[in-house]
Amino acid sequence: MRERKTTKHTVYTLEEKERILDLYLSGAKRPSELEREYDLGNTKKLREWRDMKLKHGRLVDRRGKRVEGSKPRGRPKSVRVEEMNRGELIKHIRMIDDLKKAMAYLRKHDPNIK
Repeated sequence: MRERKTTKHTVYTLEEKERILDLYLSGAKRPSELEREYDLGNTKKLREWRDMKLKHGRLVDRRGKRVEGSKPRGRPKSVRVEEMNRGELIKHIRMIDDLKKAMAYLRKHDPNIK
């Protein structure tokens, strides 16, 4: 078996995150101290956890999931025209027309594009 070229990042449970965040928010330890003690890599994680707690009232495990009430990220799995309102439908049709125009332009200027 091959050896990893990079080191794997540390994974924290929600309880560990809460404990570390409480130390940070109470002022018991400075962010740089927590970074070294818990091998956080940098203090950005602390700020992200703090912002998440302020926004949602709790820490949320977002790995592979989205937070309740937030918009889905990435490209939608499928487009349901029946569920669109008029404005969304017009925007969708314009997007399709723009894509068709872009493809026609590319085909005209590069004969290798199919």
